[in-house]
Amino acid sequence: MHTHRNATEATHAALAGGISMAVLVVGLGGLALGIPWAWVAFPVGYGGVLPLALGLAKRRETEREAAAEQRTERTDDGPLATLRDRYARGEIDEREFETRVEGLLETEG
Repeated sequence: MHTHRNATEATHAALAGGISMAVLVVGLGGLALGIPWAWVAFPVGYGGVLPLALGLAKRRETEREAAAEQRTERTDDGPLATLRDRYARGEIDEREFETRVEGLLETEG
């Protein structure tokens, strides 16, 4: 979990760095070229584009985590699913499968 969090933070930091660099290039480049309204790049970039991009990145990551959690919940059916998988892979025969299923049903009831 910590590795995933560190990777996400690194991705967000790279995004913020890229946007900051773009804002600086556009703003300072425009000022150097004598464009009178070039200063607008700074408040628009840092006050609008940067927070919007980071917010969208965080929202996308949250949605991705929620989807992964739902997949985990759907595939985690417990002992019966494990038995089915083992039977399907040929690790246990039909008799062993039926015996274990009966044992599970007895413990549930």
